[in-house]
Amino acid sequence: MKKYILSIYIGFAAMVLFGCKKAIDENIRPFNDKADTELLTTIDGLLTATNGNYTLLVGSAGDTQYDVSWFNMSEMKGNNLFSVVQAYPQTRNDAYIFNNSPSQGATTSFWRMSYRLIFGANKIIDAVKDGEDAAHDQVKGENYFLRGLAYFNLVRVYGRPYYQNNGDNLAVPLSLNSLVNKDYQPKRNTVKEVYAQVVSDLEKAAALMNQPRTGNPNNYASKEAAWALLSRVYLYMGGTPAIPQAANNTKAVEYADKVIGSNKYTLISGTAYASAFASDSKTNKEFIFSFRHDDANGNFVNEFLSARDVFGSLYQGEYAASPDYMAILKQNPADLRMNFVTLENDKRITTTDKTRYSVNKYNYQQIFPLGGFDYSAKSRSGTTYLRLAEMYLNKAEALAKAGNNGDALTALNVVRVRANAPAWTTATLATAGLSVFQAVLNERRLELAWEGHSSYDYFRNGLPMTRNYIDYFFTAPLTIQPEDPRVIYPLPPVEIQMNPNLEPNP
Repeated sequence: MKKYILSIYIGFAAMVLFGCKKAIDENIRPFNDKADTELLTTIDGLLTATNGNYTLLVGSAGDTQYDVSWFNMSEMKGNNLFSVVQAYPQTRNDAYIFNNSPSQGATTSFWRMSYRLIFGANKIIDAVKDGEDAAHDQVKGENYFLRGLAYFNLVRVYGRPYYQNNGDNLAVPLSLNSLVNKDYQPKRNTVKEVYAQVVSDLEKAAALMNQPRTGNPNNYASKEAAWALLSRVYLYMGGTPAIPQAANNTKAVEYADKVIGSNKYTLISGTAYASAFASDSKTNKEFIFSFRHDDANGNFVNEFLSARDVFGSLYQGEYAASPDYMAILKQNPADLRMNFVTLENDKRITTTDKTRYSVNKYNYQQIFPLGGFDYSAKSRSGTTYLRLAEMYLNKAEALAKAGNNGDALTALNVVRVRANAPAWTTATLATAGLSVFQAVLNERRLELAWEGHSSYDYFRNGLPMTRNYIDYFFTAPLTIQPEDPRVIYPLPPVEIQMNPNLEPNP
Protein backbone atom coordinates (compact mmCIF):
# COMPACT_ATOMS: atom_id res chain seq x y z
CA MET A 1 0.00 0.00 0.00
CA LYS A 2 2.90 2.38 0.72
CA LYS A 3 3.86 3.07 -2.88
CA TYR A 4 0.26 3.20 -3.98
CA ILE A 5 -0.92 5.63 -1.30
CA LEU A 6 2.14 7.80 -1.82
CA SER A 7 1.40 7.86 -5.52
CA ILE A 8 -2.13 9.02 -4.74
CA TYR A 9 -0.84 11.82 -2.56
CA ILE A 10 1.76 12.93 -5.07
CA GLY A 11 -0.75 12.74 -7.88
CA PHE A 12 -3.55 14.71 -6.19
CA ALA A 13 -2.85 17.91 -8.08
CA ALA A 14 -2.85 16.02 -11.35
CA MET A 15 -6.12 14.35 -10.45
CA VAL A 16 -7.71 17.69 -9.61
CA LEU A 17 -6.26 19.48 -12.60
CA PHE A 18 -6.87 16.88 -15.27
CA GLY A 19 -8.90 14.01 -13.80
CA CYS A 20 -12.44 15.23 -14.45
CA LYS A 21 -13.90 15.52 -17.89
CA LYS A 22 -16.92 17.19 -16.35
CA ALA A 23 -17.77 18.13 -12.80
CA ILE A 24 -20.98 17.06 -11.17
CA ASP A 25 -22.48 20.51 -11.65
CA GLU A 26 -23.00 21.31 -15.31
CA ASN A 27 -21.86 24.90 -14.70
CA ILE A 28 -18.44 23.79 -13.45
CA ARG A 29 -15.87 23.36 -16.20
CA PRO A 30 -12.54 21.52 -16.16
CA PHE A 31 -9.74 23.61 -14.75
CA ASN A 32 -6.03 23.50 -15.48
CA ASP A 33 -4.43 26.66 -14.17
CA LYS A 34 -4.04 26.23 -10.42
CA ALA A 35 -1.52 24.32 -8.36
CA ASP A 36 -2.65 22.20 -5.44
CA THR A 37 -1.81 24.74 -2.73
CA GLU A 38 -3.43 27.66 -4.51
CA LEU A 39 -6.48 25.61 -5.39
CA LEU A 40 -7.22 24.84 -1.74
CA THR A 41 -6.90 28.42 -0.45
CA THR A 42 -10.08 29.87 -1.99
CA ILE A 43 -13.70 28.79 -1.67
CA ASP A 44 -13.98 28.52 -5.46
CA GLY A 45 -10.95 26.26 -5.56
CA LEU A 46 -12.22 24.14 -2.70
CA LEU A 47 -15.60 23.75 -4.43
CA THR A 48 -13.89 22.77 -7.66
CA ALA A 49 -11.71 20.20 -5.90
CA THR A 50 -14.76 18.85 -4.06
CA ASN A 51 -16.61 18.48 -7.36
CA GLY A 52 -13.62 16.43 -8.48
CA ASN A 53 -14.17 14.15 -5.48
CA TYR A 54 -17.81 13.65 -6.44
CA THR A 55 -16.70 12.80 -9.97
CA LEU A 56 -14.60 9.97 -8.54
CA LEU A 57 -17.87 8.22 -7.68
CA VAL A 58 -18.78 7.92 -11.36
CA GLY A 59 -15.55 8.43 -13.30
CA SER A 60 -13.07 5.71 -14.13
CA ALA A 61 -9.70 7.44 -13.58
CA GLY A 62 -8.03 4.42 -15.17
CA ASP A 63 -10.05 1.90 -13.16
CA THR A 64 -13.58 0.55 -13.18
CA GLN A 65 -16.12 3.14 -12.09
CA TYR A 66 -16.59 3.30 -8.33
CA ASP A 67 -20.33 2.76 -8.45
CA VAL A 68 -20.05 -0.15 -10.90
CA SER A 69 -17.54 -1.88 -8.62
CA TRP A 70 -19.79 -1.14 -5.67
CA PHE A 71 -22.82 -2.62 -7.45
CA ASN A 72 -20.79 -5.69 -8.40
CA MET A 73 -19.39 -6.32 -4.94
CA SER A 74 -22.65 -5.80 -3.05
CA GLU A 75 -25.78 -6.48 -5.10
CA MET A 76 -24.26 -9.39 -7.00
CA LYS A 77 -23.74 -11.38 -3.79
CA GLY A 78 -27.47 -11.39 -3.07
CA ASN A 79 -30.51 -13.18 -4.44
CA ASN A 80 -32.39 -10.53 -6.40
CA LEU A 81 -30.62 -11.43 -9.64
CA PHE A 82 -30.03 -14.64 -11.56
CA SER A 83 -27.38 -15.31 -14.18
CA VAL A 84 -28.57 -15.93 -17.71
CA VAL A 85 -25.20 -16.42 -19.41
CA GLN A 86 -21.45 -16.23 -18.83
CA ALA A 87 -20.52 -12.58 -18.29
CA TYR A 88 -17.76 -10.91 -20.22
CA PRO A 89 -15.37 -9.88 -18.88
CA GLN A 90 -15.46 -12.41 -16.06
CA THR A 91 -15.12 -9.67 -13.46
CA ARG A 92 -18.86 -9.22 -13.98
CA ASN A 93 -19.74 -12.57 -12.42
CA ASP A 94 -16.91 -12.99 -9.90
CA ALA A 95 -18.97 -11.71 -6.97
CA TYR A 96 -22.11 -13.51 -8.09
CA ILE A 97 -20.45 -16.93 -7.95
CA PHE A 98 -18.63 -16.02 -4.69
CA ASN A 99 -15.31 -16.69 -6.36
CA ASN A 100 -13.76 -13.50 -4.92
CA SER A 101 -10.83 -13.72 -7.30
CA PRO A 102 -8.06 -11.22 -6.53
CA SER A 103 -7.25 -11.00 -10.24
CA GLN A 104 -10.63 -11.49 -11.95
CA GLY A 105 -12.75 -9.66 -9.39
CA ALA A 106 -13.32 -5.96 -8.75
CA THR A 107 -11.37 -5.80 -5.49
CA THR A 108 -8.27 -3.96 -6.75
CA SER A 109 -10.20 -1.31 -8.64
CA PHE A 110 -12.64 -0.73 -5.79
CA TRP A 111 -9.84 -0.39 -3.23
CA ARG A 112 -7.95 2.10 -5.37
CA MET A 113 -10.96 4.23 -6.21
CA SER A 114 -12.00 4.24 -2.53
CA TYR A 115 -8.65 5.50 -1.31
CA ARG A 116 -8.49 8.10 -4.07
CA LEU A 117 -11.78 9.43 -2.76
CA ILE A 118 -10.55 9.29 0.85
CA PHE A 119 -7.35 11.13 0.01
CA GLY A 120 -9.20 13.79 -1.95
CA ALA A 121 -11.50 14.33 1.02
CA ASN A 122 -8.55 14.43 3.45
CA LYS A 123 -6.87 17.19 1.46
CA ILE A 124 -9.90 19.44 1.72
CA ILE A 125 -10.69 18.57 5.35
CA ASP A 126 -7.10 19.48 6.29
CA ALA A 127 -7.20 22.70 4.27
CA VAL A 128 -10.36 24.18 5.84
CA LYS A 129 -10.60 25.52 9.38
CA ASP A 130 -13.85 24.93 11.23
CA GLY A 131 -16.04 27.97 11.68
CA GLU A 132 -14.45 30.16 9.00
CA ASP A 133 -17.85 30.81 7.46
CA ALA A 134 -20.91 28.87 6.31
CA ALA A 135 -19.53 28.25 2.82
CA HIS A 136 -16.26 26.78 4.11
CA ASP A 137 -18.08 24.70 6.72
CA GLN A 138 -20.37 23.30 4.02
CA VAL A 139 -17.55 22.19 1.75
CA LYS A 140 -15.66 20.64 4.66
CA GLY A 141 -18.81 18.85 5.77
CA GLU A 142 -19.37 17.46 2.29
CA ASN A 143 -15.91 15.93 2.34
CA TYR A 144 -16.46 14.43 5.79
CA PHE A 145 -19.58 12.83 4.30
CA LEU A 146 -17.67 11.47 1.29
CA ARG A 147 -14.96 10.04 3.53
CA GLY A 148 -17.56 8.45 5.81
CA LEU A 149 -19.35 6.95 2.80
CA ALA A 150 -16.08 5.55 1.43
CA TYR A 151 -15.06 3.93 4.72
CA PHE A 152 -18.53 2.52 5.35
CA ASN A 153 -18.50 0.79 1.98
CA LEU A 154 -14.94 -0.43 2.53
CA VAL A 155 -15.70 -1.92 5.94
CA ARG A 156 -18.68 -3.78 4.51
CA VAL A 157 -16.67 -5.19 1.61
CA TYR A 158 -13.49 -6.17 3.49
CA GLY A 159 -14.65 -6.53 7.11
CA ARG A 160 -16.87 -9.12 8.76
CA PRO A 161 -20.42 -8.13 9.81
CA TYR A 162 -20.38 -5.90 12.87
CA TYR A 163 -22.02 -8.37 15.25
CA GLN A 164 -19.36 -11.04 14.66
CA ASN A 165 -16.57 -11.21 17.24
CA ASN A 166 -17.90 -8.02 18.84
CA GLY A 167 -16.52 -5.94 15.97
CA ASP A 168 -12.92 -6.96 16.66
CA ASN A 169 -12.29 -8.54 13.25
CA LEU A 170 -9.94 -6.72 10.89
CA ALA A 171 -11.30 -4.25 8.37
CA VAL A 172 -9.27 -1.63 6.46
CA PRO A 173 -6.59 0.94 7.36
CA LEU A 174 -7.83 4.33 8.51
CA SER A 175 -5.95 7.17 6.83
CA LEU A 176 -7.27 10.42 8.27
CA ASN A 177 -4.93 13.16 7.11
CA SER A 178 -3.11 14.24 3.99
CA LEU A 179 0.42 14.00 5.42
CA VAL A 180 2.36 10.81 4.84
CA ASN A 181 5.99 9.91 4.28
CA LYS A 182 7.91 7.17 2.52
CA ASP A 183 7.56 4.87 5.52
CA TYR A 184 3.77 5.02 5.59
CA GLN A 185 2.61 1.41 5.90
CA PRO A 186 -0.62 1.40 7.91
CA LYS A 187 -2.07 -1.66 9.58
CA ARG A 188 -5.69 -2.67 9.27
CA ASN A 189 -8.05 -1.20 11.81
CA THR A 190 -10.82 -3.30 13.31
CA VAL A 191 -14.41 -3.31 12.14
CA LYS A 192 -15.43 -1.52 15.34
CA GLU A 193 -12.78 1.17 14.87
CA VAL A 194 -13.81 1.85 11.29
CA TYR A 195 -17.49 2.06 12.21
CA ALA A 196 -16.62 4.51 15.00
CA GLN A 197 -14.74 6.67 12.51
CA VAL A 198 -17.64 6.56 10.06
CA VAL A 199 -20.04 7.73 12.78
CA SER A 200 -17.62 10.51 13.77
CA ASP A 201 -17.21 11.68 10.17
CA LEU A 202 -20.95 11.72 9.51
CA GLU A 203 -21.75 13.52 12.76
CA LYS A 204 -19.20 16.19 11.88
CA ALA A 205 -20.60 16.38 8.37
CA ALA A 206 -24.14 16.92 9.65
CA ALA A 207 -23.00 19.64 12.06
CA LEU A 208 -21.05 21.54 9.40
CA MET A 209 -23.44 21.41 6.45
CA ASN A 210 -25.80 24.34 6.86
CA GLN A 211 -25.55 25.94 3.42
CA PRO A 212 -26.89 23.28 1.04
CA ARG A 213 -25.99 23.28 -2.63
CA THR A 214 -28.51 24.42 -5.20
CA GLY A 215 -29.19 23.13 -8.70
CA ASN A 216 -28.75 19.38 -8.24
CA PRO A 217 -29.20 19.03 -4.47
CA ASN A 218 -29.47 15.25 -4.24
CA ASN A 219 -26.21 14.85 -6.15
CA TYR A 220 -24.39 16.64 -3.33
CA ALA A 221 -24.01 15.79 0.32
CA SER A 222 -26.31 17.52 2.78
CA LYS A 223 -27.13 17.47 6.47
CA GLU A 224 -30.03 15.15 5.71
CA ALA A 225 -27.79 12.83 3.67
CA ALA A 226 -25.44 12.52 6.65
CA TRP A 227 -28.40 11.72 8.92
CA ALA A 228 -29.69 9.15 6.43
CA LEU A 229 -26.35 7.39 6.24
CA LEU A 230 -26.03 7.47 10.03
CA SER A 231 -29.41 5.71 10.22
CA ARG A 232 -28.08 2.97 7.96
CA VAL A 233 -24.76 2.70 9.80
CA TYR A 234 -26.44 2.33 13.19
CA LEU A 235 -28.81 -0.27 11.72
CA TYR A 236 -25.76 -2.28 10.64
CA MET A 237 -24.48 -1.97 14.24
CA GLY A 238 -27.87 -3.02 15.62
CA GLY A 239 -27.06 -6.69 16.11
CA THR A 240 -29.12 -9.67 15.04
CA PRO A 241 -32.80 -10.37 15.80
CA ALA A 242 -31.65 -12.88 18.42
CA ILE A 243 -29.13 -10.51 20.05
CA PRO A 244 -30.14 -6.93 19.22
CA GLN A 245 -28.11 -3.92 20.32
CA ALA A 246 -30.73 -1.59 21.77
CA ALA A 247 -28.71 1.64 21.82
CA ASN A 248 -27.71 1.34 18.18
CA ASN A 249 -31.21 0.48 17.03
CA THR A 250 -32.52 3.50 18.91
CA LYS A 251 -30.00 5.66 17.03
CA ALA A 252 -31.07 4.14 13.71
CA VAL A 253 -34.65 5.21 14.44
CA GLU A 254 -33.57 8.63 15.69
CA TYR A 255 -31.67 9.51 12.52
CA ALA A 256 -34.37 8.08 10.25
CA ASP A 257 -36.88 10.30 12.05
CA LYS A 258 -34.63 13.33 11.56
CA VAL A 259 -34.67 12.78 7.80
CA ILE A 260 -38.39 12.08 7.67
CA GLY A 261 -39.15 15.05 9.92
CA SER A 262 -37.09 17.44 7.82
CA ASN A 263 -39.93 17.38 5.25
CA LYS A 264 -37.31 17.89 2.57
CA TYR A 265 -38.13 14.67 0.71
CA THR A 266 -41.34 13.05 -0.51
CA LEU A 267 -42.38 9.46 -1.08
CA ILE A 268 -43.36 9.61 -4.74
CA SER A 269 -46.67 7.87 -5.36
CA GLY A 270 -48.90 6.58 -8.13
CA THR A 271 -47.76 6.80 -11.73
CA ALA A 272 -44.95 9.14 -10.72
CA TYR A 273 -43.47 6.36 -8.58
CA ALA A 274 -43.92 3.82 -11.37
CA SER A 275 -41.56 5.92 -13.52
CA ALA A 276 -39.45 7.35 -10.69
CA PHE A 277 -36.18 5.81 -11.88
CA ALA A 278 -36.78 6.53 -15.57
CA SER A 279 -35.82 10.16 -15.14
CA ASP A 280 -32.87 12.37 -14.33
CA SER A 281 -32.00 11.64 -10.71
CA LYS A 282 -31.55 15.32 -9.91
CA THR A 283 -35.30 15.85 -10.25
CA ASN A 284 -36.28 12.93 -8.01
CA LYS A 285 -37.91 14.27 -4.83
CA GLU A 286 -37.37 11.00 -2.97
CA PHE A 287 -33.62 10.71 -3.51
CA ILE A 288 -31.48 11.95 -0.63
CA PHE A 289 -28.13 11.24 -2.26
CA SER A 290 -27.51 9.85 -5.72
CA PHE A 291 -24.46 9.36 -7.94
CA ARG A 292 -25.15 11.42 -11.05
CA HIS A 293 -24.23 10.19 -14.52
CA ASP A 294 -23.89 12.13 -17.75
CA ASP A 295 -22.52 11.54 -21.24
CA ALA A 296 -18.92 11.71 -20.04
CA ASN A 297 -19.47 9.26 -17.19
CA GLY A 298 -22.37 7.01 -18.13
CA ASN A 299 -23.97 4.47 -15.84
CA PHE A 300 -22.56 1.03 -16.68
CA VAL A 301 -24.72 -0.72 -14.07
CA ASN A 302 -27.44 -0.72 -16.73
CA GLU A 303 -25.24 -2.87 -18.94
CA PHE A 304 -25.50 -5.82 -16.53
CA LEU A 305 -29.26 -5.77 -16.69
CA SER A 306 -30.54 -4.73 -20.14
CA ALA A 307 -31.85 -7.59 -22.25
CA ARG A 308 -29.78 -8.75 -25.20
CA ASP A 309 -32.68 -8.57 -27.65
CA VAL A 310 -32.93 -4.86 -26.98
CA PHE A 311 -29.33 -4.02 -27.78
CA GLY A 312 -28.17 -6.99 -29.86
CA SER A 313 -25.04 -7.81 -27.86
CA LEU A 314 -23.98 -11.15 -26.46
CA TYR A 315 -22.17 -9.41 -23.63
CA GLN A 316 -24.83 -7.45 -21.84
CA GLY A 317 -27.96 -8.15 -19.93
CA GLU A 318 -26.28 -11.17 -18.35
CA TYR A 319 -28.55 -10.86 -15.32
CA ALA A 320 -32.29 -10.65 -14.82
CA ALA A 321 -34.61 -10.40 -11.82
CA SER A 322 -34.45 -13.68 -9.93
CA PRO A 323 -37.36 -16.14 -9.73
CA ASP A 324 -37.28 -15.72 -5.93
CA TYR A 325 -37.70 -11.99 -6.22
CA MET A 326 -40.45 -12.22 -8.81
CA ALA A 327 -42.36 -14.77 -6.70
CA ILE A 328 -42.55 -12.26 -3.83
CA LEU A 329 -43.39 -9.36 -6.12
CA LYS A 330 -46.16 -11.27 -7.89
CA GLN A 331 -47.98 -11.93 -4.64
CA ASN A 332 -49.59 -8.54 -5.28
CA PRO A 333 -50.12 -8.14 -9.05
CA ALA A 334 -51.02 -4.45 -8.67
CA ASP A 335 -47.69 -3.67 -6.97
CA LEU A 336 -46.23 -0.62 -8.71
CA ARG A 337 -42.75 -2.14 -8.44
CA MET A 338 -43.74 -4.41 -11.31
CA ASN A 339 -42.89 -1.35 -13.41
CA PHE A 340 -39.21 -1.77 -12.56
CA VAL A 341 -39.00 -5.02 -14.54
CA THR A 342 -39.85 -5.79 -18.15
CA LEU A 343 -41.04 -9.21 -19.34
CA GLU A 344 -38.97 -10.28 -22.36
CA ASN A 345 -37.61 -13.33 -24.15
CA ASP A 346 -33.92 -14.16 -24.14
CA LYS A 347 -32.74 -16.82 -26.58
CA ARG A 348 -29.59 -17.37 -24.53
CA ILE A 349 -31.68 -19.12 -21.85
CA THR A 350 -31.17 -22.86 -22.32
CA THR A 351 -34.49 -24.05 -20.88
CA THR A 352 -37.71 -24.28 -22.85
CA ASP A 353 -39.09 -21.22 -21.09
CA LYS A 354 -36.96 -18.34 -22.34
CA THR A 355 -38.85 -15.57 -20.60
CA ARG A 356 -36.98 -13.23 -18.29
CA TYR A 357 -37.80 -10.17 -16.26
CA SER A 358 -35.20 -7.62 -17.25
CA VAL A 359 -34.44 -4.91 -14.72
CA ASN A 360 -35.11 -1.45 -16.12
CA LYS A 361 -34.30 0.55 -12.99
CA TYR A 362 -31.20 2.10 -14.59
CA ASN A 363 -32.44 2.09 -18.17
CA TYR A 364 -32.79 5.86 -18.61
CA GLN A 365 -31.53 7.40 -21.85
CA GLN A 366 -28.95 4.97 -23.23
CA ILE A 367 -25.66 6.49 -24.36
CA PHE A 368 -24.06 5.31 -27.60
CA PRO A 369 -20.84 6.62 -29.15
CA LEU A 370 -20.89 8.99 -32.07
CA GLY A 371 -20.58 7.21 -35.39
CA GLY A 372 -22.06 3.87 -34.46
CA PHE A 373 -22.93 1.19 -31.94
CA ASP A 374 -20.60 -0.36 -29.42
CA TYR A 375 -21.30 -3.14 -26.95
CA SER A 376 -22.30 -0.72 -24.22
CA ALA A 377 -25.74 -0.11 -22.79
CA LYS A 378 -24.61 2.57 -20.38
CA SER A 379 -27.23 5.15 -19.51
CA ARG A 380 -27.74 8.59 -18.01
CA SER A 381 -29.58 7.12 -15.03
CA GLY A 382 -28.44 8.12 -11.58
CA THR A 383 -27.36 5.47 -9.10
CA THR A 384 -29.41 6.02 -5.97
CA TYR A 385 -27.48 5.59 -2.74
CA LEU A 386 -29.88 7.00 -0.14
CA ARG A 387 -33.62 7.64 -0.46
CA LEU A 388 -36.57 8.30 1.78
CA ALA A 389 -38.19 4.85 1.51
CA GLU A 390 -35.10 3.32 3.13
CA MET A 391 -35.55 5.58 6.15
CA TYR A 392 -39.00 4.11 6.85
CA LEU A 393 -37.61 0.60 6.40
CA ASN A 394 -34.60 1.31 8.63
CA LYS A 395 -37.00 2.54 11.27
CA ALA A 396 -39.27 -0.48 10.87
CA GLU A 397 -36.40 -2.97 11.20
CA ALA A 398 -34.87 -1.29 14.23
CA LEU A 399 -38.26 -1.10 15.96
CA ALA A 400 -38.98 -4.75 15.17
CA LYS A 401 -35.67 -5.78 16.75
CA ALA A 402 -36.65 -3.78 19.82
CA GLY A 403 -39.94 -5.67 20.03
CA ASN A 404 -42.02 -2.60 19.15
CA ASN A 405 -44.04 -4.40 16.49
CA GLY A 406 -46.88 -1.89 16.39
CA ASP A 407 -44.75 1.10 15.44
CA ALA A 408 -42.63 -1.12 13.18
CA LEU A 409 -45.76 -2.10 11.22
CA THR A 410 -46.78 1.53 10.93
CA ALA A 411 -43.44 2.48 9.35
CA LEU A 412 -43.41 -0.65 7.17
CA ASN A 413 -46.90 -0.02 5.83
CA VAL A 414 -46.03 3.50 4.69
CA VAL A 415 -43.76 1.92 2.09
CA ARG A 416 -46.15 -0.91 1.19
CA VAL A 417 -49.20 1.29 0.71
CA ARG A 418 -47.17 3.70 -1.44
CA ALA A 419 -46.31 0.76 -3.72
CA ASN A 420 -50.00 -0.22 -3.94
CA ALA A 421 -49.46 -3.34 -1.82
CA PRO A 422 -51.88 -4.12 1.02
CA ALA A 423 -50.90 -3.04 4.50
CA TRP A 424 -49.81 -5.81 6.83
CA THR A 425 -51.81 -6.47 9.97
CA THR A 426 -51.13 -8.82 12.84
CA ALA A 427 -53.76 -11.16 11.42
CA THR A 428 -52.49 -11.19 7.84
CA LEU A 429 -48.91 -11.71 9.03
CA ALA A 430 -50.05 -14.69 11.09
CA THR A 431 -51.84 -16.14 8.06
CA ALA A 432 -48.70 -15.67 5.97
CA GLY A 433 -46.54 -17.23 8.67
CA LEU A 434 -44.33 -14.13 8.96
CA SER A 435 -42.99 -12.19 11.91
CA VAL A 436 -42.86 -8.41 11.66
CA PHE A 437 -39.08 -8.63 11.28
CA GLN A 438 -39.39 -11.11 8.40
CA ALA A 439 -41.96 -8.88 6.73
CA VAL A 440 -39.57 -5.94 6.99
CA LEU A 441 -36.72 -7.90 5.38
CA ASN A 442 -39.04 -8.99 2.55
CA GLU A 443 -40.07 -5.38 2.02
CA ARG A 444 -36.47 -4.22 1.97
CA ARG A 445 -35.84 -6.82 -0.69
CA LEU A 446 -38.78 -5.63 -2.80
CA GLU A 447 -38.29 -1.92 -2.36
CA LEU A 448 -34.49 -1.61 -2.41
CA ALA A 449 -33.73 -4.26 -5.03
CA TRP A 450 -30.68 -3.60 -7.24
CA GLU A 451 -29.51 -0.72 -5.05
CA GLY A 452 -26.68 -2.52 -3.24
CA HIS A 453 -28.47 -3.82 -0.13
CA SER A 454 -29.25 -7.39 -1.10
CA SER A 455 -26.53 -9.48 0.54
CA TYR A 456 -25.85 -7.23 3.53
CA ASP A 457 -29.41 -7.40 4.82
CA TYR A 458 -28.90 -11.13 5.37
CA PHE A 459 -25.33 -11.29 6.56
CA ARG A 460 -25.49 -8.34 9.02
CA ASN A 461 -28.52 -10.00 10.64
CA GLY A 462 -26.78 -13.35 11.03
CA LEU A 463 -28.92 -14.95 8.33
CA PRO A 464 -27.94 -17.09 5.34
CA MET A 465 -28.35 -15.80 1.81
CA THR A 466 -30.23 -18.44 -0.18
CA ARG A 467 -30.96 -18.62 -3.90
CA ASN A 468 -33.80 -21.08 -4.35
CA TYR A 469 -33.24 -21.39 -8.08
CA ILE A 470 -30.77 -22.69 -10.62
CA ASP A 471 -29.01 -20.51 -13.17
CA TYR A 472 -26.17 -20.51 -15.67
CA PHE A 473 -23.57 -21.32 -12.99
CA PHE A 474 -25.41 -23.39 -10.38
CA THR A 475 -27.36 -26.58 -10.98
CA ALA A 476 -28.75 -26.58 -7.45
CA PRO A 477 -29.90 -23.86 -5.04
CA LEU A 478 -27.09 -21.95 -3.31
CA THR A 479 -26.85 -21.05 0.38
CA ILE A 480 -24.10 -18.88 1.86
CA GLN A 481 -23.91 -18.69 5.65
CA PRO A 482 -23.02 -15.35 7.29
CA GLU A 483 -19.86 -16.89 8.79
CA ASP A 484 -18.63 -18.09 5.40
CA PRO A 485 -15.21 -16.64 4.51
CA ARG A 486 -16.57 -15.78 1.06
CA VAL A 487 -18.92 -13.17 2.50
CA ILE A 488 -16.06 -10.65 2.39
CA TYR A 489 -13.48 -9.88 -0.26
CA PRO A 490 -9.72 -10.47 -0.23
CA LEU A 491 -7.53 -7.43 0.02
CA PRO A 492 -5.85 -6.66 -3.32
CA PRO A 493 -2.64 -8.73 -3.54
CA VAL A 494 -0.67 -5.77 -4.92
CA GLU A 495 -1.47 -3.79 -1.75
CA ILE A 496 -0.31 -6.64 0.48
CA GLN A 497 2.90 -6.95 -1.52
CA MET A 498 3.67 -3.25 -1.07
CA ASN A 499 2.61 -3.11 2.57
CA PRO A 500 3.61 -6.14 4.67
CA ASN A 501 1.58 -4.71 7.58
CA LEU A 502 -1.64 -5.59 5.77
CA GLU A 503 -2.83 -8.93 7.09
CA PRO A 504 -4.82 -10.73 4.35
CA ASN A 505 -8.35 -11.98 4.74
CA PRO A 506 -8.70 -15.79 4.92
